Amino acid sequence: MKTLLSIKAITTSLLLGGVGIFSACSDEFLNRTPQDAPGADNFLTDETSAKQLVIAAYNPWLEQMDMYGKRFVTACDALTDDSGIRNNDEAATWTFLPTSGYPRQWWQYAYQSVTAANYAIEQIPHLKELGLTDAQIDPYIAEARFMRGFDYLFLTTFYGDVPLITKPLTSFAEYSQPRVAVADVFVQIISDFTFAKDHLSATNDKSGTPTQATAAAYLAKALLYKKDYPAAETAAREAIALAEAAGYALVDDYESIFTLANEGNPELLFYFEFEANKSISGGQDGNVWIVERMMRNLPTPLRHILGVADGWGYAMPTRDLYDEYEADDPRRGATLYAPGDVYGIYREGAPYTHKYNTYVGNVLTPDSVTYQVGDTVKYDLAFTSPTTGLSCKKLTDNLAVLSNPRLSGVDVPLLRMADLYLFLAEALAEQNKSEALDWVNKVRARTSVNLPARTVSDGKKGDASLRDIVRHERRVELATEGHRAFDLLRWDALKEVFGNGGEEKVKLHFYSDVKGGSADGEDGRFKRAIGLSRFPTNHILLPIPQYEMDNNTAITSNNPGY
Repeated sequence: MKTLLSIKAITTSLLLGGVGIFSACSDEFLNRTPQDAPGADNFLTDETSAKQLVIAAYNPWLEQMDMYGKRFVTACDALTDDSGIRNNDEAATWTFLPTSGYPRQWWQYAYQSVTAANYAIEQIPHLKELGLTDAQIDPYIAEARFMRGFDYLFLTTFYGDVPLITKPLTSFAEYSQPRVAVADVFVQIISDFTFAKDHLSATNDKSGTPTQATAAAYLAKALLYKKDYPAAETAAREAIALAEAAGYALVDDYESIFTLANEGNPELLFYFEFEANKSISGGQDGNVWIVERMMRNLPTPLRHILGVADGWGYAMPTRDLYDEYEADDPRRGATLYAPGDVYGIYREGAPYTHKYNTYVGNVLTPDSVTYQVGDTVKYDLAFTSPTTGLSCKKLTDNLAVLSNPRLSGVDVPLLRMADLYLFLAEALAEQNKSEALDWVNKVRARTSVNLPARTVSDGKKGDASLRDIVRHERRVELATEGHRAFDLLRWDALKEVFGNGGEEKVKLHFYSDVKGGSADGEDGRFKRAIGLSRFPTNHILLPIPQYEMDNNTAITSNNPGY
């Protein structure tokens, strides 16, 4: 966030660390910090320093390369039927080991955030000794508690039973903490979000930081994940009322929600905000991480269509996601690039003949087109990695405006009003209340979407039940934003969406219907989520990292399947 990243969170150096961060220690580490430098004895003096303590809880999520600053959204989508990920078959096929990178890093950084939040929650009340009132300090404590609830909702969704740490640990002897049952973790999550709802500001200051409405929405989300649907319904209704009173609303133009030109728009209840060309630890290059990899291999005239000079293109949207959309759903074009879509305007000085391959029926056929200045350029297979023929459009931007393509200013939405409306829809659907359709149809009625209202048995995707309609709508509304993994894990639906045994459900599917090759296919076009077969039940989790198993003597067994 601009407000977060403009302040260097020096408090991180004051913390002892926590579960998941075992490192060397010496007597020197225990020495008091000199009084002419920030330290535990002299740092916390006013509201500004209280805010800096809170900022430390955000930093692991924003600054680390495996988190929202770069890979997290792409990697989360790669765990699902929405996408693959180039050069990481473990994520694409669910063949993780306890030593694998993503499970290891996500655990570590989430617990770093917990550690920082706990420190802030413990220390900020000391400001009352300097004359500050509860009314002054409670919003900072509330924000730290919001982040702790955010951390644990992630941890228990992805790892199940986890150590529940609610205070700073003061010695390495304390670091061996046992796993706590999911139900008990949720007690803490709900407590933290409730406190945050009651004490955060009601005003949306467009900084991305949480408000009362944000915390209320996350409380509803937690209750939904807990499968307490009546309570989730009540909480979602309160969250919607708070959000609408604070000016949050669906944005008419769906595509504009995710653009630099419309940052801080009223749809966004919680988001991580980045600023172009501002370097932070690890780089903020989620944009270049997903922008089309093959653009670098094209002739210069086409590379300059949108100023794209380079890209890595790790995100590989699936044909299954493409097919999930209704044919007339404009959100598909706002989310994905597919062959034939408008990609940009040709703006070079001389005509250019572009040779490419296209599909006529299911036959790959050479073709060419000559572009004149001002002509519309259509997306084709040459613009993407060779795996699916599709690319992400949402959350990408023109790299030409950047001094370094790794320093993007694209903000990352974590919770939108549409998401909140669908929380309520889901809570209602799980109780078989037909009002669920009202909230689904409210999302579909967005001015730029304007799709017909859904009913059960209407012949459209997921029409078998209220539940299926809600789940379909979540998938297409929130596609490529990193939510699908959370949904499939809490629904215990991974095996269902990927198929079992000899079913023809596949992880990746080329844009064309051409099959050919083996079941796994040539060029990775048909890659099954082969690792799912090793899990004994439909309840699938990531592994507890091996370094935690090795160092934490209170954890003696890993999750099933590892």
